[in-house]
Amino acid sequence: MQKEFLIETRAVTDEKGNLLNLKYYLIEEEPPQPAAPLYRICVKKSLSCHPGVEEAESTPPVSGSEECARRMLRQLITNAVTPVCLLEIVDDMMTKEDAQVS
Repeated sequence: MQKEFLIETRAVTDEKGNLLNLKYYLIEEEPPQPAAPLYRICVKKSLSCHPGVEEAESTPPVSGSEECARRMLRQLITNAVTPVCLLEIVDDMMTKEDAQVS
């Protein structure tokens, strides 16, 4: 089972002048056996001129810590990350974090 929490909605303009509506979600996955939940991130994008058409992307689990997942999500929101580059950016963030820990 999973719970989806809308964290923030942003409106930004892309390089072509299109107004994008971005929605950022934190997804909590509850594992089947009694264990700590895992957290994923989802970004949904729609154009203001086509509000019913939505593009979405979500990550695999990024952390077992809600605080860590929220920190990562905050950086994505600050930088207005869109679905098309979400996975690559999260991968870079996690790789950088792993390098700092080692």
